[in-house]
Amino acid sequence: MELEWVTNELASCCHAADGIARGLPLADSRLGEPFADAAQSLRKEISLLQVPARPFWSNLLANSHQTDDRQSLVRNTLRKTIGIEATSEEKVNALGHRLRDIEMAARQALPQMLDDLAHRVRPLQEQWEARGPGLLHAIGRLTDERLLADRATVVAVHPAFGGGGSASLATNAVRIEALLTNVVDGLPEVVRLGWLLAQLNHELPVFSDRVHGSRLPLIAQLAMLPATLQASESVELSQLTPFTIEAALPAWQIEIAADKDIAATLLDWWNTYLDTKPAWGIALAALDQMVGD
Repeated sequence: MELEWVTNELASCCHAADGIARGLPLADSRLGEPFADAAQSLRKEISLLQVPARPFWSNLLANSHQTDDRQSLVRNTLRKTIGIEATSEEKVNALGHRLRDIEMAARQALPQMLDDLAHRVRPLQEQWEARGPGLLHAIGRLTDERLLADRATVVAVHPAFGGGGSASLATNAVRIEALLTNVVDGLPEVVRLGWLLAQLNHELPVFSDRVHGSRLPLIAQLAMLPATLQASESVELSQLTPFTIEAALPAWQIEIAADKDIAATLLDWWNTYLDTKPAWGIALAALDQMVGD
């Protein structure tokens, strides 16, 4: 897999604002109340304009690394979320102003953000070059080699939450917070990166046609968790155990109902998959049914 590594101020701002909108606690106190207030103002504006919140944030994140023009980003995000006809300049301007406030708050709090990111991302790049290709090869061998995209973009973002990341299947891009240390002992950040990259090709019809589109991102996250952890054993990075699954679920911000024993479900599903080796699309559908709503 050929990777393009990118740092972008707007992408970091959108990543941090999305996390605040989802209720994640900030780990970087330098961002402080002004940034959090600006992020909440954007969240409220989205609600006031009756724009579907999660699709908007998802589309915003997916494209935020591709431009430095916030108005263009907001316009394209709205068009993807509510359609061209419903995207008025009034809505673009209202949301664009809120995003401008977020950028200004970030620049005031972190004037050297991009220089800092360039320094922070180097260790992750070096670790990936050493172990990443082997990790992906093992994932493909355990699952389906067609899951591995030919190329992808890695967007290194400011570590606002002390560890985080997400995959945008539609744009073949992943975001990962550029940390200098691992969040959890035994779960290196390079393994998180492999897990994110392995999600990207799940939108191919051969894998996705049995899972509803709104659930596909979550099912891809869950399915690739045991696959990635087991693959990591072959490159001596981590291992698949009940502990590592339990630790990864919150550390990698997989949003699942607290009352579900998802770790046990994943292990049962994965062991059944290894025993029977169905087509990956069929395995995903089975996991979707096991997880439920």
